[in-house]
Amino acid sequence: MQNPNDRQNEVINHLDGPMLVIAGPGSGKTFTLVERTVNIINKRNVQPECILLSSFTEKASAELLSRVSQRLYEENISVNVNEIYLGTVHSICSRILDENLEFTRLKRNYTILDQFGQYYFIYQRIHSFRNLSVISSILSTRNWWANSVEIAGLMNKLTEELVDSQKLLESEDEKLRTLGICLNLYRQYLYEENALDFSNIQYETYQLLTTHDNVLKNLREKISYLMIDEYQDTNTIQEKIFLLISGERQNICVVGDEDQSLYRFRGATVRNILEFQRNFDPGKCKLVVLNENYRSHPKIIDFSNRWMSEQQWEYE
Repeated sequence: MQNPNDRQNEVINHLDGPMLVIAGPGSGKTFTLVERTVNIINKRNVQPECILLSSFTEKASAELLSRVSQRLYEENISVNVNEIYLGTVHSICSRILDENLEFTRLKRNYTILDQFGQYYFIYQRIHSFRNLSVISSILSTRNWWANSVEIAGLMNKLTEELVDSQKLLESEDEKLRTLGICLNLYRQYLYEENALDFSNIQYETYQLLTTHDNVLKNLREKISYLMIDEYQDTNTIQEKIFLLISGERQNICVVGDEDQSLYRFRGATVRNILEFQRNFDPGKCKLVVLNENYRSHPKIIDFSNRWMSEQQWEYE
């Protein structure tokens, strides 16, 4: 095992309270998260189900699981790592829903729609949307499949940003009222078919935690430590879910880099990581910057930084 540097050690050993870790490329953030997880289990003697460890992709989550398992084996610590709430945000939310299904609107064997499945789900019902008298205010084409893709994107954005459909319906703006009608219609269809898309996996989890105090209380008592990787790519509803679960303990560590957002090319914001410390009392959230690069040659990094700084990044 490599020896952690001083700043990595800060992250590994700071276990109480909120922490923001800014980790640039090649700075060993995965190594640091793995060591922090092992340290929590070893030093605090907590059970794996008390830890939530989220990464952005299934591949990254699988790597975390593998490396945590290996390190626990090396330390001769015998626990079931599969009990850790480890995975993508969607997979963790799915687990929470499955564990509390009786408190949701879902029935057993509900369907999860992938991206194409969501498009096709809407396409099968596109007449209902196109027959709305004001639908032209939000659609840019007459092609039915393209309409389905457009509607899916709008529904996802509204859901992920926790936009209230009732407020949309009460708006004086025709386009906003139309969005409200579409959102309610879409959710009605999902309910009738016992289905969820990726955005609504998170929405149903948020609804579960905010409308059933006993469920939130039990989850807070169980999960003592939260670690979220690639925090620059989280959205509004994801941050609210994590902060809800962290509760009064506030043992939440988020890791990311505002310069690496995967969705910036879509005009996405990175406000969650930029404003993370504002969620807590002044001085409460520890900030650690991992800036020692173990992957790239310094000359390559310097060239990349100069090139990036000379570009004009404007979204049209």
